[in-house]
Amino acid sequence: MVQEQTLQPRVTGKIVGESATLQKITIKDERLDIDRIGQYRLSFFLSTTDCQITIFDVQKRQILLFEQRELLSKLSIEDNLDRIYHDHILIAAGYWKEIQVFIRNRKFALVPSPVFDRSLAPHYVMLNESTDPEEDIYHFKHLDTLGTTVAFGYPKKIRKWFEERYPKVSLFFNHQSIGYLKAVQQSVLNKLPCSFYLSLNADSVLLAGFNYQRLAIYNQLQLSKIDQLIETFFLSIKQFSEEGQKTPIMVYGVKEKIDLNMPVLKKYFPNIQLGERPKGIIMHPIFNELEDHEYVEVLANL
Repeated sequence: MVQEQTLQPRVTGKIVGESATLQKITIKDERLDIDRIGQYRLSFFLSTTDCQITIFDVQKRQILLFEQRELLSKLSIEDNLDRIYHDHILIAAGYWKEIQVFIRNRKFALVPSPVFDRSLAPHYVMLNESTDPEEDIYHFKHLDTLGTTVAFGYPKKIRKWFEERYPKVSLFFNHQSIGYLKAVQQSVLNKLPCSFYLSLNADSVLLAGFNYQRLAIYNQLQLSKIDQLIETFFLSIKQFSEEGQKTPIMVYGVKEKIDLNMPVLKKYFPNIQLGERPKGIIMHPIFNELEDHEYVEVLANL
């Protein structure tokens, strides 16, 4: 039986110009049992500005904790992780079933799987973003259903931090593009020749275009003005769709960004709608504090 708990109401972030400050969120299912951590997966979605943390019961397929935390700009990512680690009795536990870390950055590249060469992973990344092999580590992930491979890099210091804190736990590192494309695949409008998927995150915009079920375009951008956003949509859609503004668009993202931008987007794109929550996980009603279109790349990868 789930115990009742008092939750702080969701507070909309303060909107300043074209940006929004995200509110800290903590949602916990009272069935979370510290004695069962050995069957739980701990996940981090980590950027330079914020971090989402989840705890997932792998056996029961239940999400038990969701947290959204802002990171302090004056501290390094490792120091911010230290603050969270020492502030959170659960996260400091060392006997998780496994830990997954999704990196939110621009150090990535999508390469058609038939021509992908694992030895060239750093060079693929360099085509898209500056990266230093002395400071960064590189991984890749085959997305078989999309026929593409994601090569990505991230600071070695981040991996070292997790290895030192969790020396006996299996660690898995991925990129946010992998998480987002997995989430979008659940909602692809299979029967349509063209469809477009957009995520408005705290500090980035994720774009994915599909021709039927075939990935046609993916990109990540930092856009601070609504006119930049609209112009980028037009240019992106033009690359794979002949329907222009009439192309069906599904929008995900954090509440603060959606509230700010959706009214304007509807004026330009008549076939726009909000995306739905990923399926296949068990969630107590307390998690309905999150909107269905929020943090889909986090929830789809539990």
